[in-house]
Amino acid sequence: MKRILALLLAAVGMAAAAPVAGAHTTPTPGPAPASTPADQVPVPTPIVTKLGSTPLIELWDGGGGLPYLGSSTSYNAGDLTSVLTQYHDSGVYEAQIAKVDAVAVQWLNKLRTQRAVAGRKHASKARAKARAAHHRRGGGKQRWWSKKPAIVFDIDETLLSNWTAIQADGFVYGPKSQAEATDEIGTAIKPSLDLYNLAKAKGIDVFLITGRPEAQRAPTDDNLQREGFTGYKQLVLKPAGFTGTTVAYKAGARKAIEAQGYDILATVGDQYSDLAGGYADSAFKLPNPFYYLP
Repeated sequence: MKRILALLLAAVGMAAAAPVAGAHTTPTPGPAPASTPADQVPVPTPIVTKLGSTPLIELWDGGGGLPYLGSSTSYNAGDLTSVLTQYHDSGVYEAQIAKVDAVAVQWLNKLRTQRAVAGRKHASKARAKARAAHHRRGGGKQRWWSKKPAIVFDIDETLLSNWTAIQADGFVYGPKSQAEATDEIGTAIKPSLDLYNLAKAKGIDVFLITGRPEAQRAPTDDNLQREGFTGYKQLVLKPAGFTGTTVAYKAGARKAIEAQGYDILATVGDQYSDLAGGYADSAFKLPNPFYYLP
């Protein structure tokens, strides 16, 4: 199985690096495909995962098809209102979030252990290099294990569920959804609350980066506090007048956190635009078939 996975990974890498050509086709020279701008979500590419015990190759957006919603019967795009309601109410939605959050828990545990071991193993060497660097340049480069650990969360459909507004609006961005922040309707997503509290218990500083505008800071903070999301280091909201993409805004906010001396161990969100753009050791994408934000 390991050999098969290694071959598949190599094949995926080759496919991503080269255009497809038939056995009897001579590739025609032409312009190279344009790369995705850095401030946008990358175009989906193949990844290797598993379907049960069988290796599976699909695009990282889930293959470009309708999402798995836990239904035992077939459904088309036009059926999604009823199927999405069943998906949420049956518990499948929260169970899928819990699967991703559980991996994040394991990741945080692993990284915290690695940081502690690296810090002990290299303490003397690091101190010696830091002293030498200080004398040479007036300061030394901070090592990854000595940086302050941080985790970043999105808010909507990551920490807080706005299900009542989503359902009331019939799965479009209607008046209830537009007022969800000021109405403070968000309810805690329990697996994410557990991950949030675990991070705090391990001494990992929590940062929240949301697409909500700065004008909604007060109701957002009230809603978070009421639902148990307390003790975060910073709540970042979109500045008034910002005209860039979501990727540019959120990646820039993570860059600013790292500039404070932090190592962002993980960033967690329900949209690819929450996670793209770098400035994090890892990214955890929670399911959200209710809406898409570029």
